[in-house]
Amino acid sequence: MKQRKISVLMASVLLAGAGTTARASAKAPTPESVKAITKKVADWQIETFERQEKFRAIASDKKEKLDRYLKNPKIKISSYDKGFLYPWHDLDWHNGALYVGMDQWRTIADDPSAYTDFLKMIGERNGWQLHKRPYHADDHAVGQFYLSMYEDFNDPDMLKPTQERFDWILENPKTGTLEFEARPTAAHDRWGWCDALFMAPPVWVRLAKITGNQAYLDFMDQEYHATYDLLWNEEDHFFFRDTRYFVRHEENGKNLYWARGNGWVFGGLALMLPDLPADWAGRVFYEELFLEMAQSLKECQRDDGTWSMGLLGGTEGYPIKETSGTSFFVFGMAWGINAGILDHATYAPIVFKAWNALTECVTDEGLLGFVQPVGAAPGDSFADKTEVYGIGAFLAAGTEVYKLVGAAVPAVVSE
Repeated sequence: MKQRKISVLMASVLLAGAGTTARASAKAPTPESVKAITKKVADWQIETFERQEKFRAIASDKKEKLDRYLKNPKIKISSYDKGFLYPWHDLDWHNGALYVGMDQWRTIADDPSAYTDFLKMIGERNGWQLHKRPYHADDHAVGQFYLSMYEDFNDPDMLKPTQERFDWILENPKTGTLEFEARPTAAHDRWGWCDALFMAPPVWVRLAKITGNQAYLDFMDQEYHATYDLLWNEEDHFFFRDTRYFVRHEENGKNLYWARGNGWVFGGLALMLPDLPADWAGRVFYEELFLEMAQSLKECQRDDGTWSMGLLGGTEGYPIKETSGTSFFVFGMAWGINAGILDHATYAPIVFKAWNALTECVTDEGLLGFVQPVGAAPGDSFADKTEVYGIGAFLAAGTEVYKLVGAAVPAVVSE
């Protein structure tokens, strides 16, 4: 583990922020506006959730059938329906990220029971089980909201399957290489891609908090450091998506760091840190990592308030905006300010500018557009295409932004 001094790092972050070139003023949204648009997106997602399953059932048969179905002039389909082209299972990571955001949102919603009931319905119809692959981090993601439900309802059924799976992993740990293209590799049975740091570690940390069992925390810390030591770039302070990206570069020659991939990590830290013991010596590492990423993200925000799909590629490399990575960054930064980890004067303007940009991507119906489809690197995004993981990130962002502006803050903040 790399040894650092958090007080020195915090000072450097604040000084760097003070010297940043002034951007245009970022107007703080009102609490009412934040809650209204976040509710619109949450409600739209719940209302269309089963409709998505209809399309995905067709897609799971044959995607060609779906293509023909969508092109049939007799079929009346709204633009947002066309965004749901893949058969995600309830317990897939895609929906796991949605549930995380919905779980965050219900904590500030005026009618929390509507969102709590949705999440309980998902858990109950799947027996509170994790997904199929025993080791794969993606198949652990739904455990985040399961454990949150357990904290609220103290129902052992909500806890038992996750705890049993993780106990089995502790008894049968994988130890192979995280090199993605090595043969053989344990990159998917361990955390050999940066997205995994959102999917699994917050579940291990929350389980440790609930049970008081240090073994869960120790395992998480061991595996997280293995991923960090491999994929973290000490110069740019971002994560490579996996080892295949060590040799890939942007058109401008800079390293390629996928925005959503780093969003997974940054958002995952914002989920983990509240559950880490305040007196645990290992906590300092995660706080410092969060600060380092925040500072690097501050430096590469675009003029339009979003972040490029390749973080260092600029608008020249990525003229189209993208909302899933940006939503995770807003969530993380707003949480960091609210938790007292990030300086309000430095980071609030960044959050407000990004949030205002995100709200411009929400349709009248409540669809969050410009969500990049599933991938492992920068790609395309479209105004009328969304995905559940992007919506989950937006709901988490809206929750923290609401908390941020719900306090006494200036109406206009200048950088």
